Amino acid sequence: MSGAVDGDVRSRLMRAAEQLLGSSADGQISTREICSRAGVTAPTLYHHFDDKHALLDAVVLEGFTRYLEGKRAVMRSGDALKDFRTGWDMHVSFGCRHPAHYRLMFGNPQTGRTPAAAVVARDEVARTVAGWGAEGQLIVSADAAMSTMASAAVGVTLQLIAVGADSTHPNSTNVRDTIADALFGPLDVEDDGTRGIARSARRLLDALPSGPVGPLRPTEAALLRDWLLSLAEDSARQNS
Repeated sequence: MSGAVDGDVRSRLMRAAEQLLGSSADGQISTREICSRAGVTAPTLYHHFDDKHALLDAVVLEGFTRYLEGKRAVMRSGDALKDFRTGWDMHVSFGCRHPAHYRLMFGNPQTGRTPAAAVVARDEVARTVAGWGAEGQLIVSADAAMSTMASAAVGVTLQLIAVGADSTHPNSTNVRDTIADALFGPLDVEDDGTRGIARSARRLLDALPSGPVGPLRPTEAALLRDWLLSLAEDSARQNS
C-alpha cells in the first residue's frame, strides 16, 4: 500500500512541475511552487527526488519516453519525402500538445543530463537519415541533414508554443516544405511531372484554412479538398 501512495505522491510532484512549467513565461519554477501545487512539504519532495533538478530530470525522461513511443507509432512508407513530412508533423504536434515537456526536452538542454530515451530517439532518426543518404535521396550530407532538421523543427515548435498555436499553423508547413527542398531538392521538375503535382497538391492542401475557403461555398471547398487529396495520394503512389 505504501508503494502505491509513494507512486501517487511522486506522480503529483511531476504533474505539479509540468503544470507550473506550462504556465511559466520564462520556464523558471521554484521548489516552493511545486510543493504548494502538489500539496506536499519540501521534505516530501526530497524523499522522492534528490532536489528540484532531479524532479525536472524525471519529467524530461517521461517526455522523451512519450516522444519515442509517438515516433515508433508512425508508420514508415519507404518514401523519404513522405516520411520526412510525417516525422516533422509528429515532432511539432508532440511539442504543441506537451509544451512543458518540450521546453524541458529541447528548450534548455543540459550537457551531461541527456536521458537514455533521448539518445535512442536521436539515434533512430540518425539511422533513418543515413539511410536516405545511402539511397541517394539527399542533396546534402546526412550530418548536415540531421543538423538542419533538428534546428528547424525545434525552432518552429518553440515558436508555436510561445504564441499558443498548434501544429497546423502555416509556419510549420511552410518551414517544413522549405527544409524538404533543402534536403531532397525541388521535386517540381521533369520526369512525368507526377511527383511535382503530388507535392504541389499537398502544399495547397496544407495551406487551406480549416474553416471557410475565401469565396468558395462549403460544398465547393470540400470538393477542392477531395481533388487535392486525390492528386497528392494518387500521384505519390505512382512514384512509390
